[in-house]
Amino acid sequence: MGKHGTVEHFQSFDVHVLHRMGALQETLVSYPWVSFRWPGVVRLTANRWRVDIELRGGASQRIPLLWTRCHLGGGRPWFECFRCNRRVGKLCNTEASLQCRRCLDLWYASQRRGDESRRYLQALKLRLRLNGIANLREPFPTRPKGMHQRTYDRLRRQGERLERDLRNSHRFMLRETDYSPLVPK
Repeated sequence: MGKHGTVEHFQSFDVHVLHRMGALQETLVSYPWVSFRWPGVVRLTANRWRVDIELRGGASQRIPLLWTRCHLGGGRPWFECFRCNRRVGKLCNTEASLQCRRCLDLWYASQRRGDESRRYLQALKLRLRLNGIANLREPFPTRPKGMHQRTYDRLRRQGERLERDLRNSHRFMLRETDYSPLVPK
């Protein structure tokens, strides 16, 4: 069990979001409004090879970037964790530094649950994906507008398979839904 808790309780800093923003180019670019996206970050400067960050606590950190080639061309960026030198996609903000989840000894919330409880979470997430209510007592959601019928049928079969055993358990049928593990931060 992780001594610090779960990944979901930490703000994560994702290199792929930076890449989609267009921040990882040859020239050094500064982003003054970065605190709207990541409240723990005061200042961000990035280019293709590094990201310089100033955190709200006053600490600053330079994070090297590594690139891997993609099969069909182009490249995929990765952060290099300063403690373990691992190639990672996300770093967790501890307000003193950004580190990978392994260095912080963090687990995912689902890793702390049993088989039945993980199945329960999967069923609720599937209901939310179909624009339904995350509650097993509610009827299964109808097909959302724009979703292919085959996709809906496949998801419905998957949902029914997940819920079959859970419906016999009063523990899951009477449980109030906690949305914190269902909605990503």
